[in-house]
Amino acid sequence: MSESPTPAEARAALDAADRSSAAVRGRTIAVRVAMLCFAFASLAGLLILGLVPAPGGIIGGTAFIVGAAIALGSVGATAKARPEGFRRRYLTAIGVWAAIYLVAILVGMIVLPGVAAFWIPAAVVSALPGLWFGLTQARR
Repeated sequence: MSESPTPAEARAALDAADRSSAAVRGRTIAVRVAMLCFAFASLAGLLILGLVPAPGGIIGGTAFIVGAAIALGSVGATAKARPEGFRRRYLTAIGVWAAIYLVAILVGMIVLPGVAAFWIPAAVVSALPGLWFGLTQARR
């Protein structure tokens, strides 16, 4: 038969759980910040890609987005502890961003090259998945 913990033991266990939970949340800050930076880079990169004449726009926009993606991937891969649901939310944000980005590039480059009325909203929409992850993950 097991004994119930004393009030002091129960308090110590709860305090340890709180410290552990805070540590896990703290370790995800870098990934949240990287995702928010990626959202900004996606917005800026698509604007550069769509509105700056080639080849400068293609080179500059691609460099912006690829650089941010490499940084995000390396920070995400090295995150030691993750809260429940973190991986699913991270992959959802990346997957939705990829779909939006692909549509924006295909439609923008083929059908609407250089049309600010398309590229500006497309760039803003491409930033939404990263913003969603970075801001909602912070509350968990």
